[in-house]
Amino acid sequence: TYGADATRWYLITNASPWDSLKFDEEGIKEVQRKFFGTLYNTYQFFALYANVDGFTFKESYIPLRERPEIDQWILSSLNSLVKTVEENFDAYEPTQAGRAIEEFVDSLLSNWYVRLCRRRFWKGEYEHDKICAYQTLYECLETITKLIAPIAPFFADWLYSNLNEVTKRFEYSSVHHAFFPKTNEAVINLSLEKRMKLAQDTSSLILSLRKKVNIKVRQPLQKVFIPAMDAEMA
Repeated sequence: TYGADATRWYLITNASPWDSLKFDEEGIKEVQRKFFGTLYNTYQFFALYANVDGFTFKESYIPLRERPEIDQWILSSLNSLVKTVEENFDAYEPTQAGRAIEEFVDSLLSNWYVRLCRRRFWKGEYEHDKICAYQTLYECLETITKLIAPIAPFFADWLYSNLNEVTKRFEYSSVHHAFFPKTNEAVINLSLEKRMKLAQDTSSLILSLRKKVNIKVRQPLQKVFIPAMDAEMA
């Protein structure tokens, strides 16, 4: 089964991975909460339901075109992230790489993909749609461990080991022996990423307007008008 051992939490509390030139204790707390805490909770969510359903990635890899659009979107965004991180590491910009990873984990993976797919994990039989969700989230977590390995070595190795000990997808016992991820250009769909970004921005703006006029989230809105700037946006 997938572990979720919190005893190694101390490994991430002693350094800020994206700030090597200045020390800011509050900045460390912010990175711990927003990035490491979010990634840890996302893994815990995955491990909880994967253990219940016995997911070990034993099924054949489901082709991207056979997965729901939201799976295609997050994997497209993941591969776009790999490209961005590699470019920044090659340019000796670990801070920019770390911020890109943090943005993906917090805004895309946790607060959007997992939230919208939560029912896919806990409801229904262990069939095609649920397997798609498990494979997609697993691939995201696995790739993130490799991306953060150069700047968060201990946490990356802990998470990689927890994942790989169950699935045995790689013969490497440590993430630091594994190859760095390569961008799969065939998976990237910039049009889909742009459409989803519009959906995210729209949801965020509507939420802020609700708060401004004290309309609770559970109260349906009769209509919402969104000005389209051009034909493509419409």
